[in-house]
Parts: sequence; structure tokens; C-alpha cells
Amino acid sequence: MDNWACVEKVEQNKHVSYWLYNKKPFVVSVTLDVQTSNLKSSNSNQGQYIVNQVLQGHQRIKVLELQPMHQGQKIWYDESFYWTPGNMLAVHHGNIAYQYPYAKGAYFPIVQGFGGGYSHRGASKYAVDFAMPIGTPIHAARAGVVIDLVAQNSRGGANRRYAKYANYVVILHDDDTTGEYYHLEKNGVAVTLGERVKVGQKIAYSGNTGFSSLPHLHFAIYQAKPFGKYQSLPFVFD
Repeated sequence: MDNWACVEKVEQNKHVSYWLYNKKPFVVSVTLDVQTSNLKSSNSNQGQYIVNQVLQGHQRIKVLELQPMHQGQKIWYDESFYWTPGNMLAVHHGNIAYQYPYAKGAYFPIVQGFGGGYSHRGASKYAVDFAMPIGTPIHAARAGVVIDLVAQNSRGGANRRYAKYANYVVILHDDDTTGEYYHLEKNGVAVTLGERVKVGQKIAYSGNTGFSSLPHLHFAIYQAKPFGKYQSLPFVFD
């Protein structure tokens, strides 16, 4: 995944300002963590400043200004920056019933559901895995805009070291949560970045890429969290 957002800093006469910039047209959640010595903001001299911010598409804003506490002494600062696609302030529409992410009339068994002991813990607690043959058409469980995708990978296996090789599609919903479809086959994405898709629209083909012990589709609804993290959310199928 390319970097969506960046942090820019300007130092002049021992005054330091920080700007956050979203390089993409889609919403992103960012965290800026600045450690300092002999620097203070207009309302604090705590030495550490944490800024959590939601940036809309291509938004650039100043989020922090620091000035020396003692003009004759050296200043020091160091920053860490984190980002996650989506909106950390999103409120999931709990009354939404999601369609199954495959063609109407088809059936594929769930091999791992909410809280599954194999891999559905922590951030992916509320994910669902459907066993299905490679090349099975995947359909959007909810309407939205395609904000991220990967399609070039061909590797997969039952070890977390393969996780970086997953092919996937991420769809941003109207409530700023994301629907994520993982383990797609190589070149198995049927949509484009920025495309608005309808519920039930074919978006991809299933595969066995990434951290995957058998051909299947991993589907979940996620909300962005601070410090580059995310959390799956409970949902129901129609």
C-alpha cells in the first residue's frame, strides 16, 4: 500500500510547526506523536504532543506550533507518524444488513467466523472466512467507493510471513467504515480505484493469496483507529 498521508515540518528561529497532508482523494486517519525538549505549544509544555486527526481527500492542515521555552537553550524534537485509511470517528450504521459477498443463489460454507481461534482475534475479531474455489466471483456486500486494491500477488501460505502478499479490495461505505475483501487471486480485481460500486456488483475473484491455509474469502467491516491501527466491527448478513 502506498503512503496515503505525510507530515511536513518547518523550523524557523527555533519555532517548529507541523502540517499534515492527505495525498489521496479518500478519507484517512492519522496520528502525529512528537517528543520534545525545551519546546512548548500555546497551551502546554508537557514535552510530548499527540495529535489524532481525520483528513478528508487532499486536505492539508497545520496541527501543531511549538516555540522555545528558554530562548538561549537548544531545542530538540522527534516525531513519529501513523496513518490508516478510513475515518476513526466513523459511526457504523448498525441497522445495515450486508449481502453475502457472492452471487445470489450460491452458497459457500463459513470456515471461520467471529472470534475464530485460527486468526480472528484482536483487530480481526469480527471477520468471516468463506471457503470457495479459486476464481469464484466476489460481489460487493454493501455499496461504496473503492479506495484501495492490490492485485499483482501470487504467493500464499499458512504462515503470517505471507500476509504481505494478499490481494484485496477495500470499499469505503457511506458511514466511513470500510468493507474489505482479502485473499483474491492474482489479477482478480474487477474494479478500479475511485469507482463507486453498487451492492451486489461483481468486484473481484477469490483466491488463496496472503496468509491463507486454503482457498477462501476473508470479509470484514473495519473502522480506522489512532496510531495506524484498525478494528473490525460486528455486522449481520441479510
